Amino acid sequence: MKKIIVTGAAGGIGEAVVTELISSGYFVYALDIKDVPMKENLRSFKCDLTKKEEILKVHEVIKSEGKIDSLIHLSGAYRMDSLIEISEESFRKIFDINFFSVYLVNQTFLDLLDENGKIIITSSEVAPLDPLPFNGIYSLTKNTLENYACSLRQELNLKGYQVIIIRPGAVNTGLIDDSLRNVERIEKETLLYKENAPLFKDIVKKNESKTIEPRKIAKLYLKVLKKRKPRLIYSINLNPKLKLLSALPKRMQLYLIKKMITPK
Repeated sequence: MKKIIVTGAAGGIGEAVVTELISSGYFVYALDIKDVPMKENLRSFKCDLTKKEEILKVHEVIKSEGKIDSLIHLSGAYRMDSLIEISEESFRKIFDINFFSVYLVNQTFLDLLDENGKIIITSSEVAPLDPLPFNGIYSLTKNTLENYACSLRQELNLKGYQVIIIRPGAVNTGLIDDSLRNVERIEKETLLYKENAPLFKDIVKKNESKTIEPRKIAKLYLKVLKKRKPRLIYSINLNPKLKLLSALPKRMQLYLIKKMITPK
């Protein structure tokens, strides 16, 4: 039975991926800062993935049970904020969760990865696009994560491992609700963008992306695991409006966005 490590296993996509893997005959080591309900062919570890000492404890347990076939990264956090007004603590925290934890887990568990094993890194549809106002901190973490993944691919290719990036668009996991809560917080707390925040909130409400169910994206992860030579990057349910905006000349983007969220 093939063994897979899944981080962020308690989240919406993570839970769906774990369920899909187990039903397809895999054994899953589920890592999350939250409790993951026990199931057959699943071993759960409550672990803060931003702390090396906690990851090492999990490593020792899994090491005693042999090699793993693949490693799937699904841990992550979403935040919208002003890059000027965001606190240093919040800035560091989202980088720790979205990027640094991936680095720590890969560094710790590579010695357990079987020959020709896969590392699947979950990015976002925003990673290759130009960032929007107040979404910069999230875009920064995902863009950094993708650059890391591409560099890691070059290095681990020398040793026979595969690194695959998956870029999900909107998934029905409450992310849209998170976006609305984020912009409401910005509207309440900002001093620099008091006149812009209400208009930005209206745009977010009007341009909610069409979501897909977590199970649909879970099937994509299973597909990648089963392929001998999967594509290097997979995208699913991308927002066409974001793609179109990002394709415009940068000065045109600046003009349009300023016009949309500046009171007349």
